[in-house]
Amino acid sequence: MNDTMSNQPLVLCHLCGGRLETLLGYPVAGQVTSDCRPWQGRTLLAACQTCGTVQKPLTPEWHHEVAEIYAAYAVYAQAEGGEQRSFDAGSGANRSRSETIVRWLRSKAELPDTGTLLDIGCGNGSFLQAFREAYPHWQMIGAELDDRNLAVVESIPGVIKLHTGPLEQLSERFDLIVMVHALEHIPGPREFLVRLDDLLKPTGSLLIEVPDLETSPFDILITDHCTHFSKMTLRSVVESAGYRVSNLVDDCVAKELTLLANSTRAKCMDTCLPKSQPEDFCYASNHLHWLHLLLEQAMAIEGKVGIFGTSISATWLAAALEGRVGFFVDEDSNRIGNCHLGRPIFSIEQAPLDLPILMPIRRDIAQAVKSRLGSIHPKMVTPPEICD
Repeated sequence: MNDTMSNQPLVLCHLCGGRLETLLGYPVAGQVTSDCRPWQGRTLLAACQTCGTVQKPLTPEWHHEVAEIYAAYAVYAQAEGGEQRSFDAGSGANRSRSETIVRWLRSKAELPDTGTLLDIGCGNGSFLQAFREAYPHWQMIGAELDDRNLAVVESIPGVIKLHTGPLEQLSERFDLIVMVHALEHIPGPREFLVRLDDLLKPTGSLLIEVPDLETSPFDILITDHCTHFSKMTLRSVVESAGYRVSNLVDDCVAKELTLLANSTRAKCMDTCLPKSQPEDFCYASNHLHWLHLLLEQAMAIEGKVGIFGTSISATWLAAALEGRVGFFVDEDSNRIGNCHLGRPIFSIEQAPLDLPILMPIRRDIAQAVKSRLGSIHPKMVTPPEICD
């Protein structure tokens, strides 16, 4: 047994039913919700001893916490609803995540000029809007847990309705089903994908976007993400649910996986997930060690600090430092000038020059950003080396 894992028995793996073992050292000074709020809960992190998937044990406490998180969910509150931008660390070039994914989709899938789309977990309609601009003659349906974004989603041209009931209530069949940052929230993702196949036309496609466990250390801190996918795990789950994966890449959106698949009309629930290799556990345990080092580095700096970014990692570090954070720095024009956690969001040019700016991002990304912006602000602090 690896000394970073616990012998404490838990609920079983929600992918294969195997035994779970908790990873020690988790959480690291609290957690974060996927809408970027600090969260102090009792959720653990575990790895399955059979399929290897890193996951949150689906205890009653986890379900209770997630229900509480979703009840107060606010999409992209830092930008007043504006979608997060996807940045190139070296050049600073950016576009919305949805626009980036739609461009990739156009290059990989031969979609017809007209068709039907279902966007599961559509939020306030960012992907629907981006898809509409590229495919203006498609009819679209958004699906969400509630109707708080009903007006804005149904105002998008081409959107027929926002569906908030069980997906089985839909009578339509779709040419494309989209899940952008949705599958990682869903308990039993393989069973969910099997049922989803009934909503696809025989020639339909499935598009999935999830965080990449290998390259995204902060994803394990998100309470309401119950599955942490690596390339291998995502492919295994999708293929064992009866789909043929045509594309799976990690370079469409940084630190994320993008998958395109088609139905094989084969119900494969009796097929076991392939037995895993140890990579997923190694990714998670290395991330935990590095997060502790990052926190130690931040705690060792005295006085007030700024934090680069306003998303998951910045929220987590700001909560850990409590009252020592004076401001955030962001390159997203939709966020600059707003506040996050009660602190102002500055551009790099507006940041006070006498205070250090901590960079809770991967070291390679931080170095690229600092080489581009360090001449503007001399006190940008790059994080520790990532452990292998």
